[in-house]
Formats: sequence, structure tokens, C-alpha cells
Amino acid sequence: MDDIVGILKGAAGLAADANAFREFFNWAAPRVWDAVRSQQQQHLLQVDPRGVGSASARDNRIASLHQIEADLQKLENDLWLIQSTTSTMYDLIDRLKWHSHKDTEAWHLRQIKDVVYDAEDLLDEYNYYALKVKVDASKNLGQDHSHETFLEFLDSVNFSKVMEIQNRLKQVFDQSKGLGFHKTPKKFDRLVRPETCRVLDKPDKIFGREKELKELKQKLGVCGRKRSRPVACSTIAEARRTELPVLPIVGMGGVGKTTMAQQICEDGVVRKHFDCIIWICVSDEFEVNRLTKDVLKSLGVKSQHSDTRDTLMVNLRDSVNAKKFLLVLDDMWDDVLKDERGWRIFHRTLSNGLQGSMILVTTRSSKVANLVSNSDPYELNGLQNDVFWDFFKLCAFRSNSSSNSPELEHIRPELERIGRAILPKLKGSPLAAKTLGRLLKSNLSIEHWEDILRSELWKLEQEETDILPALRLSYVYLPRHMKRCLSICALYPKDHRFEKEFLADIWVAQGYVEAVDASSCFNDLVNRSFFQKAAGQNNIYVIHDLIHDTAQLVSKDECFIIQHVSDLPKIPSKVRHLSIFTNGNISCTELVTICTQNKKLRSLVCNESYKSIKQFAPVIDCWFKELPSIHVLIFKISTVRKLPKSIGNSKHLRYLGLLGSSTFETLPSSVSCLYHVQTINAKGCVFKRYPKGFSDLISLKKIESKGFLYNKDKDKQLLEWSTKGITDEQLQMTKEQIELLPHWNLEHLEIVSYLGVSEASSRHTVGVFSSLSNVIIMNCDALLSLDEFLMPAYMPVVKTIHVKRCEQLALVPVDELHRFSHLEDLCIAYCPKLNMQRRMTLPSSLQMLSLARCPSIKYIDNSHLGSSMTLKGLNLILIRCPDLISILGAISVSEIESGYIDGCPKLMEIKQPFNYKRPRLIIGDVQAMNNDERSR
Repeated sequence: MDDIVGILKGAAGLAADANAFREFFNWAAPRVWDAVRSQQQQHLLQVDPRGVGSASARDNRIASLHQIEADLQKLENDLWLIQSTTSTMYDLIDRLKWHSHKDTEAWHLRQIKDVVYDAEDLLDEYNYYALKVKVDASKNLGQDHSHETFLEFLDSVNFSKVMEIQNRLKQVFDQSKGLGFHKTPKKFDRLVRPETCRVLDKPDKIFGREKELKELKQKLGVCGRKRSRPVACSTIAEARRTELPVLPIVGMGGVGKTTMAQQICEDGVVRKHFDCIIWICVSDEFEVNRLTKDVLKSLGVKSQHSDTRDTLMVNLRDSVNAKKFLLVLDDMWDDVLKDERGWRIFHRTLSNGLQGSMILVTTRSSKVANLVSNSDPYELNGLQNDVFWDFFKLCAFRSNSSSNSPELEHIRPELERIGRAILPKLKGSPLAAKTLGRLLKSNLSIEHWEDILRSELWKLEQEETDILPALRLSYVYLPRHMKRCLSICALYPKDHRFEKEFLADIWVAQGYVEAVDASSCFNDLVNRSFFQKAAGQNNIYVIHDLIHDTAQLVSKDECFIIQHVSDLPKIPSKVRHLSIFTNGNISCTELVTICTQNKKLRSLVCNESYKSIKQFAPVIDCWFKELPSIHVLIFKISTVRKLPKSIGNSKHLRYLGLLGSSTFETLPSSVSCLYHVQTINAKGCVFKRYPKGFSDLISLKKIESKGFLYNKDKDKQLLEWSTKGITDEQLQMTKEQIELLPHWNLEHLEIVSYLGVSEASSRHTVGVFSSLSNVIIMNCDALLSLDEFLMPAYMPVVKTIHVKRCEQLALVPVDELHRFSHLEDLCIAYCPKLNMQRRMTLPSSLQMLSLARCPSIKYIDNSHLGSSMTLKGLNLILIRCPDLISILGAISVSEIESGYIDGCPKLMEIKQPFNYKRPRLIIGDVQAMNNDERSR
């Protein structure tokens, strides 16, 4: 059965790759057939011992087996078809999102996403059983048990559901194809993103941008003095010898980048400074030949018969010759990243202009800015409060003057009060001010303004060129996986603070990105101004309010936040991600109702706290039982002392988050069936022990609770046990916990500050750590012996062993150290009660030996083993080992090349203090030990 391990490569493989279904069924089908045949034979023997051999029984059995074989073949084909169709539908969804501002496209988009999500849930069902088979296969539990697994898989097949999903997919696909949606271009609708030009719509007064305008003019080389030609350059060739500078202006949509570029172009001093100003609206199509033609046209060059790139570039080079120009490339998107070579050629050709020529680029993407320029981009932020208020008043009232009609003059103070309450929502965005200003100005009544104040911005009807349509362009231009990563952020309220790691784990749990790509995905969203660092906090981020409105707009049918009890009737019928933030104003009965009425939920975040355990416990039971598609479940457990014994139908759970603080005896053993689970986040909780079944969680990447951290990152596995920060509980490392350790297949094991490691348990025999490379044991004051733990047979590939500050530790198998054939780094420090009657032996692989404050160590000696090991190449740190007499003999000591030895008075083989050719590694260790010594 181990063959299945090679077929299935993890939890995401089956659902992600259509071929994985065929591979799985090719492997599983004959085993299902064998399991059914075995079951039938046993049944016939129980009914009639003579029936097995009868012709009729044999014929019926064969007919039944043939039917099962045919059903499995059909199931394989149907699932493969669903998988391949779903992959095609992803592209269709992506196309429709570009035009989701249109009613027809938006309606079909909702229908398509709903059936695609149902198809994903169906595929998850078979993915789950594939993982279960993989786990059972790894246990080698015998043929009878394996038959049970395959029979359970067969019983789980719902042929009618498979057919239903297949028919629905076909229906929406045929409808979309009939409407031509599969050919819908992935580009901006010009109605939404009209072409820009260098001329301002109105000769508006600049509000609060005087400083920015001055700084940008200086960066363009425009200093306000009378225009003159460079006098330092004697020839045109000298004038062109520097690369053409590019100045990027970067900022989120609607912040005023284009308006600022227009102000620059309209500035009289700027116009005198350059021979010509060229404005090109790049938008979402960076196509070098088109841009070159547009530049040539702006320069008055007639179009040529030949439009080859070579001809265009020659014409461009000649046309900018002896000109000092300013080229504005407005609204440049990520398309340029797909044609870096084209940009380089275009840029190099333009460098034929005179020194002082410049390119000004406006973009929402810092990646684009970094590509087109080697210098830092100019970041344009929102308007400051006082100036923004003046601008907002101009947008919201028919006039900025107080001399309006008597009616308006009477109510204007009240309107201004409401306006000031609205202002923080707009975050200094000029386009947001214009959008809200237009909506407010349409009806200058207190009731109308109050309605807008109470409404979420994303719920207000907007025109094609308003703020949210503008920001939605940033969203639709994202790659497919990043769209989903951003949209699920609508699950949290505005101003909610995120840890980068938390969001990355949620995205991975939902299947939006692979774990190795999650961090770079987050960074990309930061670079595109979707996320911002929270003030004064490292690794904590917030979503800009306007971006949050955009996320809510694009996910309004999928994500929903319950912030008031009045929101309950507003939950979308097709909701997949739900959060509850009502500050305890929602009852436990209502929580149960939400669950039973929305069984397709993939995410549930409940931020409610309840003092009554009796009331809240049934709610948790309901969540685990009634949400068969749940991927992410997060809730507060401050009043809960145990989780349900059964995980119910939540077998597809990927992320379990337990907020708040509590103490649990253990997690329920049923979690061992969560083959999909990747993260258990319980930072505030204490688990006194963990069930053995955790070794079955083959998708597990991370568990974190107080005193316990398991982290598997890029195939490296770390386990830390620590009581640091735990004051009320005396945790015991029990026999069961020690037996559990080898099952984690660890590479790094760290046991820190464990106060309750008992003698009996510490001497208990453990299994083999086949991958363990690093062992660190620190501050375990109750630890008495490591003789039955630090054994070469248990840790055959260990490279690093550190034992530090274990006050009661008496026994370490120092005479067995030579058998650690891969050991490179050994450190024993601050263990004052060690009983070192045995001689310490060293393996030939050792490169670093550190001993500090170990008074009982007398001899480091391999002579009785017949070993010819010397200290050549070995780095030594020996500090305050008063009984140390010899280290492999005087001849060996003379070969030491680097080290630090001090405070070892009986060691007569070397003059102390010894300090010779200390590499950085040793310096660092010595400094750390000296610091520790001073702190003690």
C-alpha cells in the first residue's frame, strides 16, 4: 500500500491536478474491488457455508463486482470532467470580473462562482478519502483494516451529487459561451477608465499639493530660473552621455497622481524648461510599438508605410535628437513587467534626447516603479486634514462660500458637522471626496446626509469614474490568486490589524496560494498599496479603508460581517465566509441558527465572548457538526475547557484558531481525522498534553499554544516545548508526550523552561528520531537524567546537541558521544550537578565543543577506544571547568587552531587564558557565555 504515498503528494495535489484523480483511481480501484469481494465472501460464509461454491452465488457476486467496477470507472471520468471544467471556469470568472460593473456580467459571475465553489467542495470530499487511504497505508495495519478504508470510501460516493454538479457546470458554461463571455477581453472598459490627457478638466486650485509640486519640479530639474541650455557640455554627444532619468509617482488609485502630472505639465515654468512635453495614456496595454507611434505622432512625425519595430525605433531616435523633452507615461500598469525587454529598448532609444530630458511615470505599482527607474519613486499620499476639509467642502456644497440660499445657510452648520463625520472614511483621497461630494450635493438635506454617513461607502451607488470603480481596477488587475487573497479580507471590520503570518496561513488554508508563495503574495499586495504597516508596530498591517470598501464590494455575495443583530436578515444566501463582531449582542441560539442556515460556509470567525459555558458549548458542537465545508474556524474559548469529543463533519478543516486564553487537558483524539488541517493557532491556550493521533495529520504545518510550538517550514520541522510565560500551571512532560516525539518526524527539537519534567518520564525509552538534526534542552530544572534520551540509537543523524541551565541534571551519556557519527556541535553549560564519573568521548565528526560551568568533567579521552582522533580543526570553548584535567592529551591539545579556554586550573596541557584565532562563531559563543555569567 505504500505506492499511494508516491501517487499523492500532499493535501493540495489531488484537487489541484486533474491527472491526480486518474492516478488515484488507477491505484485504488482494484483495491476497492478486492475489499468488496472479501466482504461478500465473508457474508456468504456467514449466511450459508455452502453458498460460496454455488453457481448462483458466484454469478451474483461477479455481476455485483462488475457493476462496482463500472461505477468506479464512471466516477473517475465524472470527477476528471468536473475538475477540468472547473479549471476552465476559473478563466471565465477572471474575464467576467473585468466587466462586473455591468449587470448581466455580474449576475452570471455570481452563478458561475457558486457552482464552481460547490464543485470544489465536492472534489474535497474525494481528496479527503485519498488522504485517509494514504494515512492508513502508512500504518501497515493489515489487510482487514485496509479493506475497511476502501469500503468506507465506496460508501461515501454520492453519484447523484456528482451528476448534479456536472450538469450545473455544463449549464452555466453553455450559457456563458452562448453569450460570448469566454471571449470577453481581459482589459479595462474605456467607460470605466477613460483616456487621460495633459489638460486639466478645470483650472482647479491646488489643495495642499504646493509642497509636492515644488519637490517634483525640482526632481525634474526645473528650478524656477530662466530656461537656458546646459553650458557645461561642448557637444551634443556629451549632452547625451547620461542615461535618460525616469521619475515615478506612486500611489493608490484616486490619490491624485494624474492630476499632479497634469499640474506639472500646465505649469508655466515647466513648459519653458522643456522643448516639448509629450503625454501618453498607457493604461492597461503596454505595447511598445503603439507607444512609439503615439510619441512620434505627438512630435509631429508622419506615420510611415513600415511599422516594424526597427523602423519605429530609428524614427524615434532621430525625432528626439537635439530636443530636451518631458515624456509623461500616465497610468502605467503591470503589463510592462511582461515586456521588460521592450521597455529597455524604448527607454534606450529615448536616451538620444538632450541632457535634461526626463520621463515622468504615474503608477499604482511599486514593482513598475522599480523596473522603470533605479531611483526611489515619489510616493503621493492623501491630503492632510485641514486642506482636505477645504477641498471636501468645495465638492460637497454648491459653493465653498457661506453666502448660499437662506435655507442652506440655516442648516449649513449641521451639514458641516455631518461632513466632518464623513471625512475620516475618505482617508485624504481627492477622488473619494469628489465621489461623496457629488452624492451629497445632489440633495442638501440633513436626512440625506445622515443616510450617507450611516451607509458603508461600498453600498452607495457610484458612477463609472468614482472612487470605488477606480479602485476596483486595481483589484481586477491582480493575478487570480491575489484577487481571492484580497477579497477574503472583507471578512474583518475596518481598521482590523493583521499579522502577516496570520493572513498567509488563512490564504493557504483556503487553497488560494501554496505555503511557499504566501509571503511573496502578501508583499506584492503591500507594494500595490493594498496593505499598510500599522503605525509603530512591526509585522502588523491594516487595510486602507477605501481598499476595504473595495474588498467588500467585490466579495459582497461571498463575505459578510455581522456587526449588529439587525444584520442577521441581510446575510447573503450564497455566503461562504462569515464573521461575527457584535460585542456579545448576539445570542447563542442565534449563533446556532446562523450555522444551520448557512451550511456552505468555508470560513467562520466568531469574535464573541460568553461567560456561560453551558450556553456556548452547544454552539461549538454545532459548528463542528453542521459545517461540512468549513476550512477556517476561529472563535474565542475563554470560558471553554474542552472541545467536542467528535469533530463531526468538519473533516475539511484547514485552520483552527482558538482566541483568548484557557487551559485544556488535551485536544480531542478525533482531531487525528483532520487530514487536511494545516494550522492550529491557540497562542493564549495551555494544552497539558497532545494526543498520539497527531502523527496522522499529514498536512499539518504548525501548532502553537502556550509552551508548545510545532512548525514545519520548507520540509524542516521544529518542535519547542517551553513553560516560559506560564505561571499558574505546573506542566509535566509525561511518558505519553515522550512517546509522541518521534512521530513528529522532527529535524529540530527544543525543550525550554520545562519545570515539571519528572525523573520517571525522562528515563523512559523513546523511539527513533530518524530525521532529528538539532536538539536543544534549556532551563529544565526538574530534569534529572538524559541517559535514556540522548542516545545515538535514537538520534542517528543528529548534528547539534545543546544542554544548558538544567540545575538538577545529574546524568548525561558522555561516554556514548563518540557513537554520534554525525555530531558537529556539542555544548553543555551551567549544569552544576552533573555526575561525570565517566570519561567524555568525542566523535571524529565534531567541529565545535563548548563546556561552561561544568565542575565535574575531568577527562575528555578517546584513548581507550583506540581512536586516533586529535583536536586539529576542532573549535574549543572551555570556561570554568575547575576539575578538567585532560582533553585528549598534550599532543592533541598542541594542534588546537582556534578556541577560548579560561578558568580550568587543573588543565595543565595548555597555558591559560588561551585565546587563539577565534572565528566569529566562537567569539559570539564566548560573548554569550560571558554575558550569561554576568547575569547570574
